[in-house]
Amino acid sequence: MKEEKILIKFFIFFIAITFLSLKIYAHGTLIINGVEHNEGFIDVKIYTDKESFLKEKLAAEFIRKKATKDQTVVPLSKVHEGTIAIVVYHDEDSNGELKTGLFWRPKEGFAFSNNYTPKGPPKFKKASIELIHGEPVIIELNY
Repeated sequence: MKEEKILIKFFIFFIAITFLSLKIYAHGTLIINGVEHNEGFIDVKIYTDKESFLKEKLAAEFIRKKATKDQTVVPLSKVHEGTIAIVVYHDEDSNGELKTGLFWRPKEGFAFSNNYTPKGPPKFKKASIELIHGEPVIIELNY
């Protein structure tokens, strides 16, 4: 009887750990590298088509996470897989907006998926990647 109780407890523990692991890795994860400091937030916007691209209110997912120097890990909760374009910026002054200068050049850290650095208006097709279930996406911020 005592062995059965131990076995049942182990089984419940195993199921709980398995469930929690699936919950953690069931969605995509972004790894934002090159974060210069801990100040402000990392803002991430996920777009699923060219019609919504860069229209913030039409983003499929928006995540705002406290910046951590060098690397900030951002879990996705809505987007699982498929073709997406990711826009990331380091909102250093926490005002909720990307600070820009002459010709709208960003003054805060920013990046697009697919290591895309636009030479004009950003394009969904050039920034798009294939999000694969369970595989992290690594993005390097540009300052």
